[in-house]
Amino acid sequence: MLRFCLLLLTLVGLAACQKEPLTQCDAAQPLHGYYPFPVGAAISMIELGRGTAYDELARRQFNSVTPENCFKPSYLHPGPGQYYWAEADALADFSQASNQRLHGHVLIWHQQLPGWMWAFAGSPADWEALFKDHIQTVVRHFRGRVAGWDVVNEAFEADGTLRSTIWKQHLGATYLEKAFRYAHEADPEALLFYNDYDLDSNPVKRRAVLSWLRTMRQRGVPVHGLGLQMHISILNPENTQIAEALGEVQQTGLKIHLSEIDVAVNPLGKAVTPNRELLQRQADKLAFLVRTYQELPRDQQYGITFWGISDQNTWIRRYFQRDDYPLLFDDNYQPKPAYCILAR
Repeated sequence: MLRFCLLLLTLVGLAACQKEPLTQCDAAQPLHGYYPFPVGAAISMIELGRGTAYDELARRQFNSVTPENCFKPSYLHPGPGQYYWAEADALADFSQASNQRLHGHVLIWHQQLPGWMWAFAGSPADWEALFKDHIQTVVRHFRGRVAGWDVVNEAFEADGTLRSTIWKQHLGATYLEKAFRYAHEADPEALLFYNDYDLDSNPVKRRAVLSWLRTMRQRGVPVHGLGLQMHISILNPENTQIAEALGEVQQTGLKIHLSEIDVAVNPLGKAVTPNRELLQRQADKLAFLVRTYQELPRDQQYGITFWGISDQNTWIRRYFQRDDYPLLFDDNYQPKPAYCILAR
Protein backbone atom coordinates (compact mmCIF):
# COMPACT_ATOMS: atom_id res chain seq x y z
CA MET A 1 0.00 0.00 0.00
CA LEU A 2 2.85 2.41 0.84
CA ARG A 3 4.46 1.77 -2.54
CA PHE A 4 1.16 2.49 -4.29
CA CYS A 5 0.65 5.73 -2.33
CA LEU A 6 4.14 6.91 -3.24
CA LEU A 7 3.51 6.02 -6.88
CA LEU A 8 0.23 7.92 -6.81
CA LEU A 9 1.89 11.03 -5.38
CA THR A 10 4.62 10.80 -8.01
CA LEU A 11 2.12 10.55 -10.84
CA VAL A 12 0.02 13.44 -9.57
CA GLY A 13 3.20 15.49 -9.36
CA LEU A 14 4.12 14.61 -12.94
CA ALA A 15 0.70 15.67 -14.12
CA ALA A 16 1.13 19.05 -12.47
CA CYS A 17 4.52 19.63 -14.10
CA GLN A 18 3.60 20.15 -17.75
CA LYS A 19 5.83 21.26 -20.55
CA GLU A 20 4.89 24.14 -22.79
CA PRO A 21 1.42 23.93 -24.43
CA LEU A 22 1.31 21.80 -27.56
CA THR A 23 -0.15 22.84 -30.87
CA GLN A 24 1.04 20.60 -33.66
CA CYS A 25 3.91 18.21 -34.25
CA ASP A 26 5.51 16.00 -36.84
CA ALA A 27 3.88 12.58 -37.13
CA ALA A 28 6.51 11.16 -39.45
CA GLN A 29 7.69 8.65 -36.85
CA PRO A 30 5.28 5.87 -35.83
CA LEU A 31 3.67 6.36 -32.44
CA HIS A 32 4.21 2.74 -31.50
CA GLY A 33 7.97 3.26 -31.76
CA TYR A 34 7.95 5.33 -28.57
CA TYR A 35 6.66 2.50 -26.37
CA PRO A 36 7.76 -1.01 -25.38
CA PHE A 37 4.18 -2.32 -25.56
CA PRO A 38 1.85 -2.46 -28.59
CA VAL A 39 -0.02 0.72 -29.50
CA GLY A 40 -3.15 0.02 -31.48
CA ALA A 41 -6.29 1.43 -33.05
CA ALA A 42 -9.77 0.16 -33.80
CA ILE A 43 -10.12 -0.16 -37.55
CA SER A 44 -13.28 0.55 -39.54
CA MET A 45 -13.62 -1.48 -42.71
CA ILE A 46 -15.80 1.32 -44.11
CA GLU A 47 -12.73 3.56 -44.07
CA LEU A 48 -9.90 1.09 -44.74
CA GLY A 49 -8.81 0.41 -48.29
CA ARG A 50 -9.97 3.66 -49.86
CA GLY A 51 -6.45 4.94 -50.47
CA THR A 52 -6.81 7.85 -48.04
CA ALA A 53 -4.75 9.17 -45.14
CA TYR A 54 -6.72 6.74 -42.96
CA ASP A 55 -4.92 3.80 -44.56
CA GLU A 56 -1.51 5.39 -44.13
CA LEU A 57 -2.04 6.27 -40.47
CA ALA A 58 -3.52 2.84 -39.69
CA ARG A 59 -0.52 1.12 -41.25
CA ARG A 60 2.30 3.36 -40.00
CA GLN A 61 1.32 4.72 -36.60
CA PHE A 62 0.12 1.51 -34.93
CA ASN A 63 1.48 -2.00 -34.46
CA SER A 64 -1.76 -3.51 -33.20
CA VAL A 65 -5.27 -3.40 -34.66
CA THR A 66 -8.70 -4.27 -33.33
CA PRO A 67 -11.76 -4.65 -35.57
CA GLU A 68 -14.25 -1.94 -34.68
CA ASN A 69 -17.24 -3.90 -35.98
CA CYS A 70 -16.46 -6.60 -38.52
CA PHE A 71 -15.78 -9.37 -35.96
CA LYS A 72 -19.05 -8.81 -34.10
CA PRO A 73 -21.77 -11.49 -34.41
CA SER A 74 -24.13 -9.34 -36.49
CA TYR A 75 -21.40 -9.09 -39.14
CA LEU A 76 -19.77 -12.52 -38.96
CA HIS A 77 -22.77 -14.76 -38.30
CA PRO A 78 -25.73 -13.37 -40.27
CA GLY A 79 -27.76 -16.59 -40.36
CA PRO A 80 -27.92 -20.05 -38.76
CA GLY A 81 -24.93 -21.95 -40.06
CA GLN A 82 -23.91 -18.97 -42.22
CA TYR A 83 -20.67 -17.06 -41.72
CA TYR A 84 -19.47 -14.02 -43.62
CA TRP A 85 -15.68 -13.78 -43.54
CA ALA A 86 -14.79 -11.32 -46.31
CA GLU A 87 -14.29 -8.10 -44.30
CA ALA A 88 -12.79 -9.86 -41.28
CA ASP A 89 -10.34 -11.75 -43.49
CA ALA A 90 -9.43 -8.50 -45.25
CA LEU A 91 -8.53 -6.93 -41.90
CA ALA A 92 -6.53 -10.00 -40.92
CA ASP A 93 -4.65 -9.75 -44.23
CA PHE A 94 -4.03 -6.03 -43.66
CA SER A 95 -2.62 -6.61 -40.17
CA GLN A 96 -0.39 -9.43 -41.37
CA ALA A 97 0.93 -7.40 -44.32
CA SER A 98 1.61 -4.47 -41.96
CA ASN A 99 3.28 -6.68 -39.34
CA GLN A 100 0.65 -5.75 -36.75
CA ARG A 101 -0.86 -7.75 -33.94
CA LEU A 102 -4.56 -8.53 -34.47
CA HIS A 103 -6.79 -8.46 -31.38
CA GLY A 104 -10.21 -10.06 -31.83
CA HIS A 105 -13.27 -8.13 -30.68
CA VAL A 106 -15.73 -9.58 -29.71
CA LEU A 107 -17.03 -13.17 -29.31
CA ILE A 108 -19.88 -12.83 -26.79
CA TRP A 109 -21.80 -9.59 -26.23
CA HIS A 110 -25.41 -8.63 -25.63
CA GLN A 111 -25.42 -6.08 -28.47
CA GLN A 112 -24.86 -6.21 -32.24
CA LEU A 113 -26.35 -9.68 -32.50
CA PRO A 114 -28.00 -10.86 -35.72
CA GLY A 115 -31.80 -10.89 -35.72
CA TRP A 116 -31.99 -14.69 -35.88
CA MET A 117 -30.15 -14.98 -32.55
CA TRP A 118 -32.62 -12.64 -30.87
CA ALA A 119 -35.49 -14.69 -32.29
CA PHE A 120 -33.97 -18.10 -31.56
CA ALA A 121 -36.48 -20.30 -29.72
CA GLY A 122 -34.61 -23.55 -29.13
CA SER A 123 -34.21 -25.67 -26.03
CA PRO A 124 -31.41 -25.05 -23.51
CA ALA A 125 -29.36 -27.68 -25.34
CA ASP A 126 -29.98 -25.85 -28.62
CA TRP A 127 -28.84 -22.56 -27.07
CA GLU A 128 -25.72 -24.27 -25.75
CA ALA A 129 -24.96 -25.65 -29.22
CA LEU A 130 -25.49 -22.22 -30.84
CA PHE A 131 -23.24 -20.55 -28.25
CA LYS A 132 -20.44 -23.08 -28.58
CA ASP A 133 -20.62 -23.19 -32.38
CA HIS A 134 -20.35 -19.42 -32.70
CA ILE A 135 -17.34 -19.14 -30.40
CA GLN A 136 -15.42 -22.09 -31.76
CA THR A 137 -16.15 -21.51 -35.44
CA VAL A 138 -14.90 -17.92 -35.21
CA VAL A 139 -11.85 -18.69 -33.08
CA ARG A 140 -10.82 -21.65 -35.23
CA HIS A 141 -11.19 -19.60 -38.40
CA PHE A 142 -8.64 -17.07 -37.08
CA ARG A 143 -6.42 -19.52 -35.21
CA GLY A 144 -2.82 -18.42 -35.52
CA ARG A 145 -3.82 -14.99 -36.83
CA VAL A 146 -5.51 -13.47 -33.78
CA ALA A 147 -3.22 -13.01 -30.78
CA GLY A 148 -5.92 -12.34 -28.22
CA TRP A 149 -9.71 -12.25 -27.94
CA ASP A 150 -12.24 -10.20 -26.05
CA VAL A 151 -14.18 -13.33 -25.18
CA VAL A 152 -16.96 -11.70 -23.17
CA ASN A 153 -17.82 -8.01 -23.32
CA GLU A 154 -19.74 -5.89 -20.78
CA ALA A 155 -21.35 -8.67 -18.75
CA PHE A 156 -21.66 -6.64 -15.53
CA GLU A 157 -24.09 -3.88 -14.56
CA ALA A 158 -23.05 -0.69 -12.78
CA ASP A 159 -24.11 -2.16 -9.40
CA GLY A 160 -21.82 -5.16 -9.85
CA THR A 161 -24.53 -7.69 -10.72
CA LEU A 162 -24.50 -9.78 -13.88
CA ARG A 163 -26.34 -8.20 -16.77
CA SER A 164 -29.49 -10.08 -17.84
CA THR A 165 -28.38 -10.86 -21.40
CA ILE A 166 -29.89 -13.47 -23.69
CA TRP A 167 -26.89 -15.64 -22.81
CA LYS A 168 -27.54 -15.45 -19.07
CA GLN A 169 -31.27 -15.95 -19.61
CA HIS A 170 -30.83 -19.14 -21.63
CA LEU A 171 -27.54 -20.57 -20.31
CA GLY A 172 -27.35 -19.20 -16.78
CA ALA A 173 -24.49 -17.33 -15.12
CA THR A 174 -22.02 -20.06 -16.05
CA TYR A 175 -22.09 -18.85 -19.67
CA LEU A 176 -19.06 -16.64 -18.91
CA GLU A 177 -16.94 -19.55 -17.77
CA LYS A 178 -18.12 -21.69 -20.68
CA ALA A 179 -17.23 -18.97 -23.18
CA PHE A 180 -13.60 -18.92 -22.02
CA ARG A 181 -13.31 -22.69 -21.95
CA TYR A 182 -14.78 -23.05 -25.45
CA ALA A 183 -12.50 -20.33 -26.84
CA HIS A 184 -9.45 -21.97 -25.27
CA GLU A 185 -10.38 -25.33 -26.78
CA ALA A 186 -10.55 -23.72 -30.21
CA ASP A 187 -7.17 -21.95 -29.92
CA PRO A 188 -5.04 -22.84 -26.88
CA GLU A 189 -2.39 -20.28 -27.90
CA ALA A 190 -4.67 -17.21 -27.93
CA LEU A 191 -4.80 -14.87 -24.94
CA LEU A 192 -8.34 -14.53 -23.60
CA PHE A 193 -9.70 -11.28 -22.13
CA TYR A 194 -12.76 -10.04 -20.30
CA ASN A 195 -13.56 -6.48 -21.50
CA ASP A 196 -15.76 -3.79 -19.88
CA TYR A 197 -16.32 -0.05 -19.40
CA ASP A 198 -16.37 2.24 -16.34
CA LEU A 199 -13.94 0.02 -14.46
CA ASP A 200 -11.80 3.14 -14.10
CA SER A 201 -14.50 5.20 -12.36
CA ASN A 202 -16.93 2.74 -10.72
CA PRO A 203 -15.25 0.88 -7.84
CA VAL A 204 -18.37 -1.22 -7.14
CA LYS A 205 -18.44 -2.61 -10.66
CA ARG A 206 -14.64 -2.94 -10.78
CA ARG A 207 -14.45 -4.95 -7.57
CA ALA A 208 -17.27 -7.23 -8.71
CA VAL A 209 -15.39 -7.91 -11.94
CA LEU A 210 -12.10 -8.48 -10.10
CA SER A 211 -13.82 -10.84 -7.64
CA TRP A 212 -15.26 -12.83 -10.53
CA LEU A 213 -11.86 -12.97 -12.23
CA ARG A 214 -10.23 -14.28 -9.05
CA THR A 215 -12.89 -16.99 -8.79
CA MET A 216 -12.42 -17.98 -12.42
CA ARG A 217 -8.66 -18.28 -12.03
CA GLN A 218 -9.08 -20.36 -8.87
CA ARG A 219 -11.32 -22.68 -10.89
CA GLY A 220 -8.68 -23.01 -13.59
CA VAL A 221 -10.65 -21.09 -16.21
CA PRO A 222 -8.30 -19.80 -18.94
CA VAL A 223 -8.72 -16.05 -18.41
CA HIS A 224 -5.47 -14.28 -19.25
CA GLY A 225 -6.31 -10.59 -19.28
CA LEU A 226 -8.66 -7.73 -18.54
CA GLY A 227 -9.64 -5.02 -20.98
CA LEU A 228 -10.40 -1.60 -19.51
CA GLN A 229 -12.20 0.31 -22.22
CA MET A 230 -11.23 3.81 -21.03
CA HIS A 231 -13.93 5.81 -22.81
CA ILE A 232 -13.08 8.80 -20.63
CA SER A 233 -13.32 12.59 -20.86
CA ILE A 234 -11.46 15.69 -19.75
CA LEU A 235 -13.91 15.85 -16.80
CA ASN A 236 -14.11 12.23 -15.69
CA PRO A 237 -12.59 10.18 -14.16
CA GLU A 238 -10.22 12.07 -11.92
CA ASN A 239 -6.55 11.20 -12.28
CA THR A 240 -6.59 9.76 -8.77
CA GLN A 241 -9.38 7.39 -9.83
CA ILE A 242 -7.35 6.20 -12.81
CA ALA A 243 -4.32 5.52 -10.61
CA GLU A 244 -6.44 3.72 -8.02
CA ALA A 245 -8.13 1.55 -10.65
CA LEU A 246 -4.89 0.49 -12.31
CA GLY A 247 -3.35 -0.19 -8.90
CA GLU A 248 -6.20 -2.55 -8.02
CA VAL A 249 -6.20 -4.26 -11.40
CA GLN A 250 -2.43 -4.79 -11.22
CA GLN A 251 -2.93 -6.99 -8.15
CA THR A 252 -4.69 -9.64 -10.26
CA GLY A 253 -1.47 -10.43 -12.13
CA LEU A 254 -3.49 -10.49 -15.36
CA LYS A 255 -2.43 -8.85 -18.58
CA ILE A 256 -4.04 -5.41 -18.82
CA HIS A 257 -5.30 -3.92 -22.06
CA LEU A 258 -6.43 -0.29 -22.24
CA SER A 259 -8.70 -1.48 -24.97
CA GLU A 260 -10.91 1.35 -26.26
CA ILE A 261 -9.28 4.66 -25.43
CA ASP A 262 -10.84 7.97 -26.37
CA VAL A 263 -10.90 11.21 -24.41
CA ALA A 264 -14.05 13.24 -24.99
CA VAL A 265 -13.79 17.03 -24.79
CA ASN A 266 -17.56 17.64 -24.87
CA PRO A 267 -19.12 15.08 -22.50
CA LEU A 268 -21.98 17.45 -21.63
CA GLY A 269 -23.04 17.79 -25.26
CA LYS A 270 -22.81 21.58 -25.50
CA ALA A 271 -21.90 23.72 -28.48
CA VAL A 272 -18.14 23.45 -28.54
CA THR A 273 -15.11 24.43 -30.59
CA PRO A 274 -11.94 22.34 -30.21
CA ASN A 275 -9.85 25.26 -29.00
CA ARG A 276 -6.31 25.15 -27.68
CA GLU A 277 -7.35 24.97 -24.04
CA LEU A 278 -9.67 21.98 -24.55
CA LEU A 279 -7.16 20.10 -26.66
CA GLN A 280 -4.41 20.70 -24.10
CA ARG A 281 -6.63 19.36 -21.33
CA GLN A 282 -7.30 16.31 -23.48
CA ALA A 283 -3.58 15.82 -24.07
CA ASP A 284 -2.78 16.14 -20.37
CA LYS A 285 -5.46 13.60 -19.42
CA LEU A 286 -4.17 11.13 -21.99
CA ALA A 287 -0.55 11.66 -20.92
CA PHE A 288 -1.46 10.86 -17.33
CA LEU A 289 -3.29 7.71 -18.39
CA VAL A 290 -0.38 6.42 -20.44
CA ARG A 291 2.22 7.32 -17.80
CA THR A 292 0.22 5.44 -15.19
CA TYR A 293 -0.04 2.44 -17.48
CA GLN A 294 3.72 2.50 -17.99
CA GLU A 295 4.19 2.00 -14.24
CA LEU A 296 2.60 -1.46 -14.44
CA PRO A 297 4.90 -4.49 -14.56
CA ARG A 298 6.06 -5.01 -18.13
CA ASP A 299 4.63 -8.52 -18.36
CA GLN A 300 1.15 -7.15 -17.58
CA GLN A 301 1.26 -4.52 -20.34
CA TYR A 302 -0.68 -6.11 -23.18
CA GLY A 303 -0.89 -2.69 -24.82
CA ILE A 304 -3.11 0.33 -25.42
CA THR A 305 -5.70 0.71 -28.18
CA PHE A 306 -7.40 3.90 -29.35
CA TRP A 307 -11.01 3.49 -30.40
CA GLY A 308 -10.50 5.01 -33.81
CA ILE A 309 -7.94 7.14 -35.60
CA SER A 310 -9.49 10.44 -36.66
CA ASP A 311 -12.15 12.53 -34.97
CA GLN A 312 -14.29 12.23 -38.09
CA ASN A 313 -14.50 8.45 -37.52
CA THR A 314 -15.39 8.46 -33.83
CA TRP A 315 -18.34 6.37 -32.62
CA ILE A 316 -19.17 9.16 -30.13
CA ARG A 317 -20.56 11.48 -32.82
CA ARG A 318 -22.77 8.73 -34.22
CA TYR A 319 -23.95 7.21 -30.96
CA PHE A 320 -24.49 10.34 -28.86
CA GLN A 321 -25.33 12.69 -31.74
CA ARG A 322 -23.02 15.42 -30.45
CA ASP A 323 -19.93 17.27 -31.56
CA ASP A 324 -16.80 15.80 -30.04
CA TYR A 325 -13.12 15.45 -30.82
CA PRO A 326 -11.85 12.48 -28.77
CA LEU A 327 -9.03 10.95 -30.83
CA LEU A 328 -5.37 11.50 -31.76
CA PHE A 329 -5.94 12.97 -35.24
CA ASP A 330 -8.35 15.71 -36.28
CA ASP A 331 -10.95 15.61 -39.04
CA ASN A 332 -8.24 16.30 -41.61
CA TYR A 333 -6.00 13.50 -40.25
CA GLN A 334 -3.58 15.98 -38.72
CA PRO A 335 -1.96 15.15 -35.37
CA LYS A 336 -3.48 16.84 -32.34
CA PRO A 337 -1.84 17.73 -29.02
CA ALA A 338 -3.08 14.36 -27.72
CA TYR A 339 -0.83 12.69 -30.27
CA CYS A 340 2.06 15.09 -29.81
CA ILE A 341 2.24 14.63 -26.05
CA LEU A 342 2.65 10.87 -26.52
CA ALA A 343 5.27 11.22 -29.27
CA ARG A 344 7.98 12.92 -27.23
